[in-house]
Amino acid sequence: MGYIVYATSFFELEDQKKYVDKLIVPSYFDSFDLTLIEDLALNYVNEVDYIIFTSDVNIGRFPSSKIIGNKKNNNIIDKYQMYKKLHKNFLMPLTYKLDSIQEANEIIKNYPDKKFIIKPIKGTGGLGIKYFNENINTVEPFLLQEYIKGDSVSSSFLSYKNHGIDMVTTSEQIIGSKMLGAPEFLYCGNITPLINSNPKLINISTKISKMYKLLGSNGIDFILQKNKVYVIEVNPRIQGTFECIENSFDMNLAQAHIDASNDIKVNIPNLQKFTIKLVPYSFEDAKYNLSEDSYIKDISPKNHIIKKGFPISTILISDRILENAMIKSEIIRKKIYANLIK
Repeated sequence: MGYIVYATSFFELEDQKKYVDKLIVPSYFDSFDLTLIEDLALNYVNEVDYIIFTSDVNIGRFPSSKIIGNKKNNNIIDKYQMYKKLHKNFLMPLTYKLDSIQEANEIIKNYPDKKFIIKPIKGTGGLGIKYFNENINTVEPFLLQEYIKGDSVSSSFLSYKNHGIDMVTTSEQIIGSKMLGAPEFLYCGNITPLINSNPKLINISTKISKMYKLLGSNGIDFILQKNKVYVIEVNPRIQGTFECIENSFDMNLAQAHIDASNDIKVNIPNLQKFTIKLVPYSFEDAKYNLSEDSYIKDISPKNHIIKKGFPISTILISDRILENAMIKSEIIRKKIYANLIK
């Protein structure tokens, strides 16, 4: 697109250097605290003309005149504020903001037939979400939320100033895959598009976009349980389906986000192929001897030790036939783990 690009990230990735003029990473971190990324970005905020967000950082810390897309997000990324705004209009899991495990135990006694999880009030990618048990350790305050069993899916849409949307696609979410070394609720990728998408996803996405007056590229996470559609999270930003959408529809989603934010109507191309995105996590502290190919992205330097539970890379595969893409993705998954260096 001809821009000079600065990017903040937790990881220094070899292949990202081809696309980023200045990659800004922390010298050290032990948790995925987005405040660290915010602080890094703010050191360079005066050097850039425009800002695009791709994670749930606190947008309010940045100059609104430079932001392309939503200017505020705190009432959305605070999951309890989001719940309070939406739960009267949409089906959502029971959610409580609590200060102690004792409080949680008292509530759970009233629902003997339900399972519950705990999750951070603010968080991303499923980090910090766990099944509840009375011996669990958690940062307080926290959310106690009803566990809804079903299919994890997401919508991806473009929002305009008149509060209308263009639905781009819906996708299956891959969550907590043991084959990818992930805990129960950790984000592991997507399959785009969703087969037999529920029409309620478009209707709900349109209404929520209007309620929050969203702009640009946005998405919503859902759980489908038979014919019930539960709203789980709203993502007021470019989502993890970014690469899937670009590959499946042969479109530039960054340009689409900029155009929609400026109220320029986007022509969404016809679907070209299925795309599978997988994020394999390391089963142990290890190095991986990976080199970029057409399917493996986000590659760390060869001497870099990837900690247990941290992402190794990204697998991205497209094919006109979904089964072919699934077979290829499994071959690449095995290849990545086979390249572990003891």
